[in-house]
Amino acid sequence: MPKLSLASSFLRSGVLAAALTTLGATASLAQPMSPGGGAGAAEEGKAAVLMQRLQEKRSRLDELNEQLAALQQRAIEDNPELARERDALQDFVESGMNDAGYDVEEGRARMEELQADLENSSLSATEQEESREALRAELGSMREAQQQVMTGQDFKDKRNALNEGVLAAMEEEDPEVRTLLAELQRAQAEYQLMAQQIMQQQQGGAAPPQ
Repeated sequence: MPKLSLASSFLRSGVLAAALTTLGATASLAQPMSPGGGAGAAEEGKAAVLMQRLQEKRSRLDELNEQLAALQQRAIEDNPELARERDALQDFVESGMNDAGYDVEEGRARMEELQADLENSSLSATEQEESREALRAELGSMREAQQQVMTGQDFKDKRNALNEGVLAAMEEEDPEVRTLLAELQRAQAEYQLMAQQIMQQQQGGAAPPQ
């Protein structure tokens, strides 16, 4: 399998993440700071217990995400039509980005050049930092153009159609996929609640959860 460039990988991962969001197979989760600082010993002990529970929940989320991602990959590999739909969806996004004023091919070229700069050991630390900042800016521009397309109804309709096909194929790979998705969604909600409670405690504003 050919190696994807940073730009191509970013574009494809963005499209797939958007397509899988409604399946619950992605997670973007806040991570509170570890306990410490000026809190009393009792409060620090409670915070440490909560943090341990949070880390255990995050580990389970990671396991579920990996399991579902592997199922999704197998489903697409075993169903070439889904792969074509996925690639068509990516092409649709890139075409929309071009129409919106972001030249995808030029953006790819800039990102590959900047990535090469970061891997060039002959550059000074200042030059590498400039390349790193430029790469962040380019990624930001690419992400903004991508999101502009992905918020449109045409994209959502195509994404939903792909979702239905992917979910059906995943069920053929593993009939328990809906159970895994339901568990993932519950775990995400629990994680977010626990993280919020910990951050409130760190700010001195809430009692620990029961």
